[in-house]
Amino acid sequence: MTIRPTALLLLLMMSSAVAQDGAAVPDRHAAWRSCLQRNFALQAAIASRIIAADAALRTCRQSEQAYLAALSVSPLVDGDDVARVRPALLLRAKDWLLDGGRQRPL
Repeated sequence: MTIRPTALLLLLMMSSAVAQDGAAVPDRHAAWRSCLQRNFALQAAIASRIIAADAALRTCRQSEQAYLAALSVSPLVDGDDVARVRPALLLRAKDWLLDGGRQRPL
């Protein structure tokens, strides 16, 4: 069965509620979002918003990996699922940064 990236994103978000370490996923997600917001704001002051978004994603790679690692221990998804959805998640994060978080949460 093939799962579309958008459907898998929803699955990843739902799985955060049932991860083995319930506090780890929300905390790591919040840390990644915070890192993205902080670094985007710093970079946007000196570069275009698109360059700033790309730089924030690169700078926050460690926080992103911690978040994805926490998701991968969920009983609903595995590491392969997380790896498959990562490109869509990064596009969503970039859109979220460029939109200022107004349209939808990350």
